[in-house]
Amino acid sequence: MDERGGPVERAFADTFGDQFEGLDPSRRDLLIDVRYVEGTGISSGTKATIERLFRREGIYAQWLDHPERYDRDAFERRYGSDARSLLWGGGSFYRTEIERRFRNAALQLLVVPGRAHPEYSGLVYSPVTDALGGGEDGNVNGFSVGNRAVVADRDDPREERRLVFHEIAHLGLCHADDPDNDGVMGSGERIDLTDREWDLLRQRLDNVQDATGYDILFRPCLREDSLSGLAD
Repeated sequence: MDERGGPVERAFADTFGDQFEGLDPSRRDLLIDVRYVEGTGISSGTKATIERLFRREGIYAQWLDHPERYDRDAFERRYGSDARSLLWGGGSFYRTEIERRFRNAALQLLVVPGRAHPEYSGLVYSPVTDALGGGEDGNVNGFSVGNRAVVADRDDPREERRLVFHEIAHLGLCHADDPDNDGVMGSGERIDLTDREWDLLRQRLDNVQDATGYDILFRPCLREDSLSGLAD
């Protein structure tokens, strides 16, 4: 991140206006740059809940709704619902639509049509999940890789909060197989993280930088899941 008042900070202010509260070198900041396909959204209640949780843990989360909403038909024709065409690869939404200056400074969250839109399945196809035998024919509610994530929007407030928080937390966390973990990375019964998970997430906030290489081939949880799948 550049110095306070530098070109990247000015770019956030120019693009997001009053939503952007600035950066403070004395605190841990997490900028969440949210991009919406036309007709989708994240409720104010979900945003407030997740922001409160992060700030409770000393992470100053800022929601930044991008002013442009992407035309649904054009988006569907170009990218479809495949996580690969949305999040990684040279022609992906991430590579073609996200400005480079923002890729390295914020978590990128893409919201696509979901169950609130009957003409859509409400699921994202993940070739990684499919290869590992997860999901229903590789379809999942959301997917995260490196500093970027996609979620299918939801009309149930609790389901929305759980899904969005889960994918954001993947910035630094893997799925938990501990039966006593009732947070969003475990059973999902509680919309929160364990103390250890919060510690890890605080340590890994720098993963918002696209240049870290913290990507699909190098994420420990995906690598471990792959080895486990082969063993089974």
